[in-house]
Amino acid sequence: MSDDESSDGLEDLKDLMAIYAKHEEKAQNSRSSKTKREEATYVEVPSEKLIFGDRQAFLTNLAKSVGKKRIKLDSVSKSAADDDDKEEAAEAAKKPKPAWIDSDDEDIEVGEVKRPTRHTGPLTHLRKDKSYKEYLTARFQRVIRQPKWASLERRQKNSDDSDSEEEPLLKTVGFINRRVRSNELPVKTLPFKRTRDLNRATYSEGVITSIQFHPTSTVALVSGESCVANLYCVDGQKNEKLHSIRFKKFPLTCARMAPCGTKAFFGSLRPFYYAYDLLEAKESKLRLPSVLSYLTHFEVSPCGKYIATGGKFGAIHLLTSNTNELIHSFKQEGLVRGMCFTADSQRLLCSSSGCNVNVLSLRQNCIEHSFIDDGCVNGSSLQLSPSQRLLATGSNEGVVNIYDYESIYKTTTPKPEKCFMNLRTGIADLQFNHTSELLAMCSVKVRNAVKLAHFPSATVYANFPEQTDSFGYIKKMAFSPNSGYLAFASRGKRAPLFRLKHFKNY
Repeated sequence: MSDDESSDGLEDLKDLMAIYAKHEEKAQNSRSSKTKREEATYVEVPSEKLIFGDRQAFLTNLAKSVGKKRIKLDSVSKSAADDDDKEEAAEAAKKPKPAWIDSDDEDIEVGEVKRPTRHTGPLTHLRKDKSYKEYLTARFQRVIRQPKWASLERRQKNSDDSDSEEEPLLKTVGFINRRVRSNELPVKTLPFKRTRDLNRATYSEGVITSIQFHPTSTVALVSGESCVANLYCVDGQKNEKLHSIRFKKFPLTCARMAPCGTKAFFGSLRPFYYAYDLLEAKESKLRLPSVLSYLTHFEVSPCGKYIATGGKFGAIHLLTSNTNELIHSFKQEGLVRGMCFTADSQRLLCSSSGCNVNVLSLRQNCIEHSFIDDGCVNGSSLQLSPSQRLLATGSNEGVVNIYDYESIYKTTTPKPEKCFMNLRTGIADLQFNHTSELLAMCSVKVRNAVKLAHFPSATVYANFPEQTDSFGYIKKMAFSPNSGYLAFASRGKRAPLFRLKHFKNY
């Protein structure tokens, strides 16, 4: 290649490089101008932001205008969320957690458990595909209801305040009836339900002579003339037998449990009686003092130290429950028909076969006071209310007198506060419930002769017992410790049991 040709090639290469550099510079200038145009593009701003500023600034200025310091929006939302979490945690804490969860409870259906028998007949009234757990829960709520101690609901202060505001007004306005509170016993209609017989598991007591509920447990003692006493678990449905006590040639005429609930006493037409230890299941045969030839009717004092029983020719004997010693013997006119201790165990009230009621002082060992039962010819029973305010006396004429207990000491002829003449035959037994709101009275000479009276209205319930109920000749009655149940002892070897729905607990 010649020198002229090589010089021409270099010049061409320089020209191409210059053209490329110009193109690069033009492209760079175009990109910079495009970026400037994009930056200069108009951005639309909301009108409320132009007027009031942004949200944070507006809230801050508003807080300053009222003289308060603005809390940041984030902190407010965070605190609100924390409050919600605390409320949810508190609600979750109130709900009780089950101690045990059985997966089979949700799977078992009613049809798998309930089978038709000759006693139940066809179970067409039941849903076979329903959960057995729900069936049992609904049945329990219908019969027993939820007890107070198991309820987590509490009365609101607002309702209490409203009640306190209304009371002064209702006291002055006579035509407005005051709202009946839930804890007050209804006056006209008593809510109750007839349940299975208390002794349905055995019916082995024969003619029932005594019935009593355990003071602390859901257990009842039923004894009869067939020399058998049974302990039953009280639930209103099965009433299963827990224990049976048999005595050889010893027809039971009276049985009482000690207030502590660990010992029971059994008497009969024998010159001895039995003390039974309920914890160790051991019996002790105790010989009566020489002045006593039998123990057919007796009462145990509330302190558990004394046993009072009636003897021959109006004698009243006081024994010690622990050592079986005779403390003192009282004498009254007429045979002993009814006895009851006062709550402090310092006095013993006795009704005679005549018209007198005597008050015996255990401190002074004498008859402290005596009065004539109004309209009574032959007394049959008496009972003092747990509140120590009402004294009920019954007579063979079927009259039940209610006295103010404090007023009987003022005169020998006190006037009764109320007279019940609903029963026309001799009163066999009188029993108050634990709140002294109910008085049960019965007569053994006529079938279904039992009535319940309400206090302080002193009225008799018309719906108890129902006309369709038939439970024979009632001799003895007993309320459970919290008046949830009422049991009768009848001559027909049955112990009818009633559930009083107003009282939530046993």
